Amino acid sequence: MVSRVADRLLIVVSVLEGRYFPKRPKHVLIVEAKFDGEQLATDPVEHTDQPEFATELAWELDRKALHQHRLQRTPIKLQCFALDPVSSTKESIGYVVLDLRAVQEKKQAAKWYPLLSNKYTKFKSEIQVGVVLETDSKALVDDYKAKDPPLRQGRAPALRSGLDPKSIVPILNEEEGYHQIGPAEYCRDYFVLSVTIAFATQLEQVCFLSMCSY
Repeated sequence: MVSRVADRLLIVVSVLEGRYFPKRPKHVLIVEAKFDGEQLATDPVEHTDQPEFATELAWELDRKALHQHRLQRTPIKLQCFALDPVSSTKESIGYVVLDLRAVQEKKQAAKWYPLLSNKYTKFKSEIQVGVVLETDSKALVDDYKAKDPPLRQGRAPALRSGLDPKSIVPILNEEEGYHQIGPAEYCRDYFVLSVTIAFATQLEQVCFLSMCSY
């Protein structure tokens, strides 16, 4: 089971921001990423001199496929476009090619990549991109669900006769710091509720959104 989960990976490309772009108030910028015939794209952002993309794009594959793509030198191509929302005209600004052979499972610092074939010839436009291999979190969750839940010691309380099941709802006792389930005269036992978080990822995005809310 462990080996099957470990074989499932995500290629995660983080398109963070840009610099040295001209300001075009009537246009927006998007970055389209293409790998192995599958295309993903960022949301449109303002066409400023320092556009903020702050987007992660990911492709799922296993280690065998990853090995083949590295042997074949399959590229990850990021194409930058300027879009006119009124006319829907899309102009190709330039592109970046990422080498999959250099991608590691250990997160590396994001790098600045100059746009190749840059349409803005008077500007040295660049985009900041990070790329990493991650274990597929969905695979970990599925694996966790497939296992039998851990046994808990204790006994399950029997339902008292005459009680309406709909009336048995948890009520928070703030002073004592616990939840009471059912009428007080029937509450005799204490139980501990355990919650297991199987896996977490992209927690840095939570911090980023929290800071943005201020």
